[in-house]
Amino acid sequence: MPQRIESKQNPRYRRWQAVVRGSKKSGQVFLEGQRLCADALAAGVAVDVVLQADTLQPAAAAWLETLPDTFARCSLPDSLFEALSGTRHPQGVALICASPLLERPQAPAKADGLYLVADGIGDPGNLGTMIRTADAFAFDGVLVTSGTVWPLNPKVLRATMGAAFHVPLLAFEDLADVVKWLSGADLPLFAADPGGDRPPETLPGRGAILVGSEAHGISRAAAKLAQALVSIPMPGRAESLNAATAAAICAYAMMRQKIQANHECREEVQAGCK
Repeated sequence: MPQRIESKQNPRYRRWQAVVRGSKKSGQVFLEGQRLCADALAAGVAVDVVLQADTLQPAAAAWLETLPDTFARCSLPDSLFEALSGTRHPQGVALICASPLLERPQAPAKADGLYLVADGIGDPGNLGTMIRTADAFAFDGVLVTSGTVWPLNPKVLRATMGAAFHVPLLAFEDLADVVKWLSGADLPLFAADPGGDRPPETLPGRGAILVGSEAHGISRAAAKLAQALVSIPMPGRAESLNAATAAAICAYAMMRQKIQANHECREEVQAGCK
């Protein structure tokens, strides 16, 4: 039977509140909703406890029945669960589990790697979409500087649709640290900027693409550290693109170049074997 918690003063509940607020010390995240929780479990995340509200949506109730008996469980009144979830109509299930974020890179950058850099991104939905984009285009990681919204913000995690558990998230203090890490594998850094003179289709199939603040664009430091500034042609009447949209266009261009380069390499190998 699940342990019952009915007070906001309960020590465990107060720890969960800290996790929801994005406490870096906890090393944990709060995931709400059957789909996001299922994606995390499929990725092999370490579960601390399963939370369930008194009122469960049918799909959530059915999903709970599939979980191993070895998972610790706690039941909560709807009011306490809703206070944690922050959503209007929560499904009634959540996980407290190990954080997917690596505070510092544990390995060098890949020599043929593709990386997406979020520098000064303030909107949780944008960062979550960028992480999802990196996952979709088989990038090797998302690099997040300290000026960006905390990647374990519940709104960010919801926007990733589970991608945060598929693609590595690497935290850096600043862009200088990012460039130093990339240079270890001789990877170039490019930055998306309306004033750039390089179109996305000329990007190589290795390296990193940086997207800056939604309101202010890339920083002066980014402009100096980038090998080139990338501008997306916009013949229409819109003055600018959403940061996550710009990231997706550039990431797609780099992915295509990598696929093409790998295809040409295989053809050369095959030709040499004849």
